[in-house]
Amino acid sequence: SAASDVYKRQILLGGKYMFEKGKIIVHKSHGICTIADILQIGGLNYYKIIPSIDKTMSIFVPVNKENELLREVLTEKQADDIVEYMRQIDDKVIDDSKERRDSFHKKLSSGDLKEIAYMCNKLYQLKQIKMDTNSKFCLTDNAIFEKASKLLFDELAVAYNIKRDEIVQFVVNKLKKGTSNC
Repeated sequence: SAASDVYKRQILLGGKYMFEKGKIIVHKSHGICTIADILQIGGLNYYKIIPSIDKTMSIFVPVNKENELLREVLTEKQADDIVEYMRQIDDKVIDDSKERRDSFHKKLSSGDLKEIAYMCNKLYQLKQIKMDTNSKFCLTDNAIFEKASKLLFDELAVAYNIKRDEIVQFVVNKLKKGTSNC
């Protein structure tokens, strides 16, 4: 398999790993993380990663699964592409709550930031509609929105090298400008 080929390549390269200790990376489900250590447990090599959302948590990712679960943080250019993509999303909202939840759970678990940006945009639109009509934004939609926006904005903050509490306004300003070049 591709994963075992990566592992074999690492052995051939004298044990060099795709990510090194101290590197900031993205975990598919946990978002921005730091490689705290690379260690061996039961004869297998693992990355010990610490998520930015909970620095008391340690996640152990088998080195031979790194391509499936971990990736580099977006570059600034890639972040600009995500923001530009967000500008082009239509304003059609999925009305059927079950269909919406199923679709968004799939997008969220994909770890694909473009899909997560799409979800954030759609859920934000839905939230605005609910507020405008004095309707309730359901707890499930809100939970998905909170998780998705955290993943999206945490990574954009790292990509743009901006403080986390400033990134939302930064992105809003970029979206308002009509161009992804500030």
